[in-house]
Amino acid sequence: LDPTDYRAWYGLGQTYEIHQMYNYAAYYYANASLARPQDSRMWSALGGCYEKLDKKEEQKKCLERSEQYKDKEGIVLHKLAKMYIGMNEVEKAARCFEENLKRKDKEEISSKETVEALMFLAKFYKAKGKYDDAAEKAMRLHDYNGPEREEAASLIKEIHTLK
Repeated sequence: LDPTDYRAWYGLGQTYEIHQMYNYAAYYYANASLARPQDSRMWSALGGCYEKLDKKEEQKKCLERSEQYKDKEGIVLHKLAKMYIGMNEVEKAARCFEENLKRKDKEEISSKETVEALMFLAKFYKAKGKYDDAAEKAMRLHDYNGPEREEAASLIKEIHTLK
């Protein structure tokens, strides 16, 4: 293979990933990221393989690099936030969720990720004593239908009693 042909490396990575051969896929995605180091898709794919291989530190580096190069699909920030929660780095998770919410609001996109981010941030700000921010996130969450609505209502009540 031509070392600079990122499409070939990436395509082989996808092939091995489909067959759930994540070590091989990671090898090819790593070569794709070497061939095209400023393409967030290469780093995101490599991070996904490391997630499957349960290599958290490598996954973290890849996802951070993907976000550094402005992830065009807008999926890395949410993955990073969830990974940070798993690593008990809640401050970093909150920053990622906030940034992701700003992007989604700008693009006027609402999804399950939005609900998850709002829930996390409402609880995070409440725990930090930032009751106005917590109330704002809980109020936005209350606008969504589903089981989160009831939890948002109870969060709003808790926040008002704490104020």
